[in-house]
Amino acid sequence: MQISGHGKVDHLAKVLLGVHEAENAAARQPTAQPKAGTDEVQISAQAKELQRIRELVNQPDSVRAEHVDRIKRALDSGTYDISGRAVGDALIKQVLTDAVL
Repeated sequence: MQISGHGKVDHLAKVLLGVHEAENAAARQPTAQPKAGTDEVQISAQAKELQRIRELVNQPDSVRAEHVDRIKRALDSGTYDISGRAVGDALIKQVLTDAVL
């Protein structure tokens, strides 16, 4: 009897247990190596739309910047005048818009 695992008893055990065929099949087939760089990411249409909106929001708005600058100049010179009615109308418009959305 050999203890090294290469004797007749070991061979008989492998044949009886069906290990011999599995080992031979594994030895004949090359082992599959994982391919590097095969990860894949899919971005949903909704995520793409959110990204597009975020980019639009982060773009500078020249018209708004010009309007803000004009108001700053008017405030600095003391000529900025707005009626209470215009403020009230804007507040009501904003409340109604928020209620609809």
